[in-house]
Amino acid sequence: MTDASAPSPSEQLNDALRLLPAPVAVLGAADKGVLGGLTAAWVTRVSMEPPLLLVSVGHDRFTWELLADQGEFTISLLAEGQVEEARLFGLESRRDVDKWAQTAHVLLGEGVPALEHCSVRFLCRLENRFTTGDHDCFVGRVVEWEVVAGGPALPMRGSDYAPR
Repeated sequence: MTDASAPSPSEQLNDALRLLPAPVAVLGAADKGVLGGLTAAWVTRVSMEPPLLLVSVGHDRFTWELLADQGEFTISLLAEGQVEEARLFGLESRRDVDKWAQTAHVLLGEGVPALEHCSVRFLCRLENRFTTGDHDCFVGRVVEWEVVAGGPALPMRGSDYAPR
């Protein structure tokens, strides 16, 4: 007899993968004046020269649709106290809520939104895109950056952003 309350192997794997340290960032995208964004916990630096960042975005996300044909995106690395922003961009869809209308932001490059208040923000020009399972990885060359508040940055903590 199996214990019905015991986590499944896939739940155990997911719990293990959540132990990997990850920064919490807001990805910004725009297409024909429509602004989108999402909280991305899967952001990483992949090259020093040229400076490249990679962000992974689920196929079912509204922002994925905006990124699909665009040449630029932003990454705003959240500061440690920005749990509210992480939740707004992570739990609400642009299909239902204009998140940028509720958040102080700046427009970079060709009108791509980035958080006004954050640790650091980057404008990236799309270099590559490839599919990995149920996500696409977007690789962008950093063409502009600004250290706003500096560290410490907000880390992903399990399945939430707030300290326990």
